[in-house]
Amino acid sequence: MTYTAQLEIQSSLSDEEAPPSYLISKPNALLENVENYMLEVLKGDSEIVIADSAVLNEAIEYHLRSGGQRLRARLALSAGQALGLSEEDSITIASAVELIHNASLIHDDLQDGDQYRRSHESVWSKFGSNAAICCGDFYLSTAYACLAGISNTRVLPKMIQIMHQRIAEASYGQSADLTITAEQLTLETYLEVVMAKSGALLSLPLELVLLLAGHNQARPLAHQACKDFAVGFQIFDDLRDLATDSRSVEDGGDRLNIIAIFEHSSYGMDISDDPIQAAKEVAIQHLKRSELSLVQLPSQAGSLLKECTENIASLVRAIH
Repeated sequence: MTYTAQLEIQSSLSDEEAPPSYLISKPNALLENVENYMLEVLKGDSEIVIADSAVLNEAIEYHLRSGGQRLRARLALSAGQALGLSEEDSITIASAVELIHNASLIHDDLQDGDQYRRSHESVWSKFGSNAAICCGDFYLSTAYACLAGISNTRVLPKMIQIMHQRIAEASYGQSADLTITAEQLTLETYLEVVMAKSGALLSLPLELVLLLAGHNQARPLAHQACKDFAVGFQIFDDLRDLATDSRSVEDGGDRLNIIAIFEHSSYGMDISDDPIQAAKEVAIQHLKRSELSLVQLPSQAGSLLKECTENIASLVRAIH
């Protein structure tokens, strides 16, 4: 599927379902190559014929065609261009990180019971829970297969190790999100879980590009920047979804909504009388931290995420 086809899919979304306008620069010209490469590697084992294998093959392609902003792929392409990577290496990293992210989405929809993603039925809702688990696993494995195309095989072991570390971090964060109780919720816990479940995979494209480009020492900056950005974005999402997430967990609300923490639990914290304003202040603080880290990356490798950081901060400030 070409990127043009994906844009056609996304244009069908209603205004309410459209993603927030924090990613406003034009997509990298190589993004269509990423789409084609992901589809190519995902279908590479389609010759395996086992009973009911057609269901899994259909689910694999179905999810990829559902579109998305491809933020992680775009981060890899932007950073790769800034640091002088070849187009092939940039596409390889972009494809790997995007496949990992989408594996997490497939599993996350199943765990949260979300029936729709991007205005389409989620994989588990359309094909069943078992197919969704296998589909997510397939995406995850395919991401590692993508790395086989990296030009500098000397750094490949380190790249694989970093991928595992960030997937592990995200897995622990997701597990905590699913099991945490109201009694355990504090602002510190909220920040820790969000940084792990969302920030880890967001930093992966920047970290892999930095490593391949010979800037391994800058990886901690990228990792921290993405963790702080994840907090700012999650709070922005919490504020947008306040009507839904303020419900109890039993009624489908989000146990990690920061407003609920501020409204229902003090835990000895000095919190403003206005929980929304307090949440906005936390978001802006972390977005500023993210920006400070990003500007220190070599050759402006974090410029695209810096753009997102600035846009999210503006959107947060506009919330009343």
